[in-house]
Order: sequence, then C-alpha cells, then structure tokens
Amino acid sequence: QVGREVVVTMAGGFKFTMLIPLLVGLYMKNTVDTENEENILYARTFFVIGKICELILYATLYYRISTQRRDKIVEVSEKDMQPPNPLASMLGIDEDDDSVEKEKLTHTEYDKRVLTGEIKQTLLQTCIITMIHAKWKVLIPMVVSVLMALVNKPDNALVRIYLLGDKESPDLKRPFKSKSGFADMMAPKKSKKKKDKGKGSRKARGNNKKKN
Repeated sequence: QVGREVVVTMAGGFKFTMLIPLLVGLYMKNTVDTENEENILYARTFFVIGKICELILYATLYYRISTQRRDKIVEVSEKDMQPPNPLASMLGIDEDDDSVEKEKLTHTEYDKRVLTGEIKQTLLQTCIITMIHAKWKVLIPMVVSVLMALVNKPDNALVRIYLLGDKESPDLKRPFKSKSGFADMMAPKKSKKKKDKGKGSRKARGNNKKKN
C-alpha cells in the first residue's frame, strides 16, 4: 500500500523484522558485559525512554479516538477483547463460536476498550520486567521489550487507523483479528481445514439426497 513501508515477509506472514529483538538479545548475551555499571545505566535509560514514548503514543491515540467520533455499530463478544491464543491455532482448535452473547458498541467505544487493554498489558509487562531487573539485575528483557514494541507498533490496528491513515485494509475490520506470529504461520493450515470440512459436509448432504 502507498505510504506504508514495505516489509519482507516469510511464508505464513512472519516478518523478518520480528527477528530484530531476538538478534539484539543474542548479541547482548554474547558480547555485552551486563555487570558493567555503564552498560546497566544505558539499558535502564533505553528502557525508561522507550516506555515513556509508548505512553505518549497511547495518549495520542486516546486523543485521536476521542476527537474522531465513529458511531458505526459493531457486535463484539468477550473473547474478541482477549489476546489471541497461539496454541489454539497450532493445535487446530477452532475458537469461533457464533453462540456467544455479543455486545453492541460504537467504533469509538470499541477502539477505547482495545486501547485500554493494550495499556494494561504494557503496564503489566513493565512491572514484571522491572521486578526481574530489580531482583536479578537482568538487562536483556528491558532492551528486548522496547524493541518488540517498536517492531510491532506499525502493525497495530489503532496506530494504522488513527496515526498512519490506513482505513481501507480488510484486516482492519472491527473486531480486530489480532494474531501472534505462531497464529499467522498456522492460519493457512487452519483455513485449509475449514475448506476441507466444508467440502466434506456438502458431499455428505449430497449422498443423503441420493439415498432418499
């Protein structure tokens, strides 16, 4: 799409940029003296600045969502507001359930709920990493967490809609289909299973008609 950076991807939608935090973590583990006071200061500074930038981004998104009223209605269930389960896709478990009770929300209300969930997840992650560093003086999680946020934010649905102006992509239809890397890689197989299952059902109905 015009105006967006083209990112090289592997089969199944896995992006090469997702390897950056892992490679940086491996580099730090093998070459950086994590007990050096100067390196500790650099890592702490990088972590704090990264989290402050993330909070500024969330504040900007909240302002944009509040000022750009979107009154179109979307039906969402409690499961739609939960993080994706990568194991479900890996094991071939179908999480779609049309019988679940759904709530009607405007796009503005839905987007605020999604943003609130992301903020809570970020704060929880920040607290956990801070406690790990305080107890064991580990540096790598602090650096990797900030890099993961930088890598993932351009693909965030709210960032794309309210900051990048990307409103026409099919994958931005609410409720957002947020997926992990594992889920993206397993998606083609899952789609194939559904297709085969549909063919099997039609074939069975055809055989029943012939018998009757």
